[in-house]
Amino acid sequence: MNTKQILLYCVSCLGVTLAMLVIMFRYAAVSPQFLTHARTPQSMESFAPINLGGIYGTVSMTDLVGNYLQHPPKAAAPGAGATAPVRVGGC
Repeated sequence: MNTKQILLYCVSCLGVTLAMLVIMFRYAAVSPQFLTHARTPQSMESFAPINLGGIYGTVSMTDLVGNYLQHPPKAAAPGAGATAPVRVGGC
């Protein structure tokens, strides 16, 4: 390949990518009303109950936050990073 072919390939790839971005942008854009609603803070009571499945069933957001505040996650000990176990051989 010579320099002209390489440059033509690079420019065409960039052009196709830009065209795809322009076409897909309107599907990713949200309406101004949705954006305003998304930026407005909501109260916990306005959220629908969440189905946790299994033995827990449906739980309200107020109950979830209350449980988190009563039982916060344990802090990791200093220097105790999460390390993956070393697996040797096999699938």
